[in-house]
This record gives sequence, structure tokens and C-alpha cells, in this order.
Amino acid sequence: MKKLYKKLRLPIKILKTLIKNSIQYPNKLIVDTIVIFARCGVLLALYWHVFRLNNGIINNTTFLFASWSIFFYFAFSLLNLRSISREFMKDIQTGNVEILFSKPISYLSYRIWWQIGSGIYSFIIITILATVVTALTIGFPPTMTIGIFIPTLILTFICGAILSLFLYTIVGLLSFWVEDINPIFWIVDKTIMLLGGSYLPIALFPAFMLKIALYSPFGASQFVTHTVYKTWQTNWYQLIGIQLFWIILSGLIIYFIFKEAKKKISINGG
Repeated sequence: MKKLYKKLRLPIKILKTLIKNSIQYPNKLIVDTIVIFARCGVLLALYWHVFRLNNGIINNTTFLFASWSIFFYFAFSLLNLRSISREFMKDIQTGNVEILFSKPISYLSYRIWWQIGSGIYSFIIITILATVVTALTIGFPPTMTIGIFIPTLILTFICGAILSLFLYTIVGLLSFWVEDINPIFWIVDKTIMLLGGSYLPIALFPAFMLKIALYSPFGASQFVTHTVYKTWQTNWYQLIGIQLFWIILSGLIIYFIFKEAKKKISINGG
């Protein structure tokens, strides 16, 4: 129990500190709220019009399912896990990484938990508010009322968050060799947006694009957008299995990249 407490002490302290700061300084919450309602609201209004022009059905999917899929993408994005790449780059460019390496903490653990803590308050508050608004305006699809929905939603959400952090961590760690990772970050980030169903619901993907979204780590990190569809009831375990595979593989990649990166750092500045 003592060992477990020691391992959890740092994450708990980081989360408490950042949530407390978010409550005391709500500017980020206000900005995030405006942005999410503007982006998601405009997109849903656009798709509502498109579905209406097509008699309410596109590719055997109705607006109700597509809208919740889009909503889940934007809700997940509130965690802002993608920013961890640039935080790594900033640490390395400023030399702050050498200071953190000298501390009796895991640098990777510190940076990951800090990224989670920086977005979790906005995520919780806005997601609750937006869920209520969305439910009142368009209702719930029947797939969200079955017993298996909530447990599998939580499970794929956690796996997606871990995979997203790992993918963006790999990009960030490349800063040890690449001075400016922004081009790499842009490619990875836009690929995740495209395959994750940000602006085009995954139910409307052409067959080849859907396969890429299912079997690539980029699409797998956003499987939370798949949970509203009827197919989720029969293939959820397969998709979560894909997520776990990519989590293990990307975790191993991070281990070896970070091992090589530490060789490039002189703790004593020599």
C-alpha cells in the first residue's frame, strides 16, 4: 500500500494543483466553452441541414447517430492531450528538461499527468453541460440506452486517452533530435482529426478510409466516436483490443526513444 501511495502521490498532487488553479482562474474554462459550442454547434447545424436535404438518411445513418459521434470527438478533444508534444519541445528547447531530469521524479510521468490535469477541469464541466444541451435539443440514440454502452464508453475513452498521449509523446520526444517538431505534429494531428471523425462522422467514411481508421493508431485513439453506432454492440471488444495493441506497441517505442534520449542529456550540464 505504501508503494502504491508513493506512486500515486505525484499524480494526485499535480491534478489537485491544476484543478484548483482552474477553479480560481476560470478564463480557460470560458474560452474552451465558447470554442466548443461554436465549433461543434456550427458543424451540427450544417449536418442537420445536409441530412434534411437527403431525406434524413446518409449511408444508412441518421443525423441523431452522426451528431453524437461528432459530439464525442469534440468532448474528447477538451482534454487537449495533443499539446503534450509542444510541451516536450518547449522543455527541450529551453533546457528545462535537464532540470526536471535531475529531480527525483519520472519526467515522462510528470509531463503526462501535468497534461491530463491541465485539461480535465474544462473537460468535466463542459462535457456535462454540453451533454445536457445536446440531449435536450436532439435526444439520445437508442444505442446509448443499452446496458453495455456506459462501461464500454468509459473503457474505450480511457484507452483512447492513453493512446493519444503515447502518440503525441512520441512526436514530442523527437525534439531531442529534431529542432522543430511542428511539421511532424501537424501531420500526425491532422491525420488523427481526419480518421477520428472530427468533421466527417465515421459512418460516412468510404470503405477504404474506414479500414484505415479502424486499424491505424490514429483512428484507434478516437474510437470513442464509434460508440454510438449499432456496430459497436457487436465489435466493441475487437476495437478495444486494437487500442490495447497500439498502446503496448507505442509504449515500447516510447521506452526505447526515451532511453536513447537520456543519453543525449547531461544531468550535470557537462
